[in-house]
Amino acid sequence: MNIIQVVLVQIVWILSTYFIIVFLLALLKNKNRLYDSPALENNEKLSRVSIIISAYNEEEKIADSIESLRLIDYPKELYEVIIVNDGSTDKTKDVAIKYADGTNIIFIDNAKNKGKAACLNQGIAIAKGSYVACMDADSVVPKDILKKIVPYFRNKEIGAVTVSVEVKHVNNFLQKIIQLEYKLGLSLFLRVFSLFDCIHVTPGPFSIYRKSVLEKIDNFDVNNITEDLEIAYRIHKSGYKIANCMNTCVETITPHNFRGLYRQRRRWYSGALMTLWQHKGMLLRKKSGLFGYFIPFNYALITFGLGLFLLFFYLSISNLIKYISLYSLTNYNFFSNLTWELDLLGISILAVFGISGIIGMIAIVTFGLNAIRNSPAKKISLYFGYFLLFILYQFFWLSSFFLVLFRRKVRW
Repeated sequence: MNIIQVVLVQIVWILSTYFIIVFLLALLKNKNRLYDSPALENNEKLSRVSIIISAYNEEEKIADSIESLRLIDYPKELYEVIIVNDGSTDKTKDVAIKYADGTNIIFIDNAKNKGKAACLNQGIAIAKGSYVACMDADSVVPKDILKKIVPYFRNKEIGAVTVSVEVKHVNNFLQKIIQLEYKLGLSLFLRVFSLFDCIHVTPGPFSIYRKSVLEKIDNFDVNNITEDLEIAYRIHKSGYKIANCMNTCVETITPHNFRGLYRQRRRWYSGALMTLWQHKGMLLRKKSGLFGYFIPFNYALITFGLGLFLLFFYLSISNLIKYISLYSLTNYNFFSNLTWELDLLGISILAVFGISGIIGMIAIVTFGLNAIRNSPAKKISLYFGYFLLFILYQFFWLSSFFLVLFRRKVRW
């Protein structure tokens, strides 16, 4: 048996099992408190909020986003919407400018494309709110979003708050799988991570920040392609915490085909690797708290898992070629030596590790869905699709490692 395979399997099994056990214990312990959130107090003085939208070629979607913001249940004089058109080549400007009144809805038009981070910084520069929300132009929010989030900032240690991210317009099986992934990864997981002060991303569809913190850390990094992830590192680095509110949500458009999904994840994962290197000084440092240990643990699991996947892929292809060569001696009679006996004593420990890993993933999905309100139906097809998507993501990570290592430019 390949010694490298044995070592990789054991490392991945130890890391993944530890993660699964800690996650499930935290989930079960806090299951009844996942949707708890601080409520507005009677006669509480509300703070002003600025909501910034960076838009590039969103003529078909931005109207829905703005309309959802106009319907927010919050005093009109206490929130403003700042729309920054990032040099769109379609009719985004024509759609957005119809809503601009110069007071509650402010429109900024960039003749040339500057990038999302630069546009958000433009909005922050003129924002009048004590809190700044950043929102994607293809997303919509419910009426209660500000009243559910603003009370979190009574805790002076909170630098940002994230919300549940859900899929808008689920039209095919791929989007159903992504919906499941978002319900878990960008909602439940972030909530559980918040219990350990380890939220590593403030999702772009909608997150809200304390403006003084943004100013302290010099706003978003215009050179980073995953600005919503990179800024989370600096929020932690500056001594603030990131909270998660599952009691409200944002709905966003997701890729509807594998090509779009690949482009999205290539940027996410490449940006994540570059951010990891950019902030490597935070890793394994006591002053970074659990966040400084969680991040390297997470990427160690990803890296070793990818190594095991590549080795398994290589060995599978090698064995397939060998077996086909041997079966050539039987005139390719593949059914001549088939036996259907199950020998329990013949099952290797590596197979046991693999099976236990799959059981662990099923447990996380099952218990996770049980804990989520309005969760997708627990269908076998969704479990199967989620597992296939997990395998597909190994190729996305491989592509991202290649792009980063060889310093290839990653585009949106």
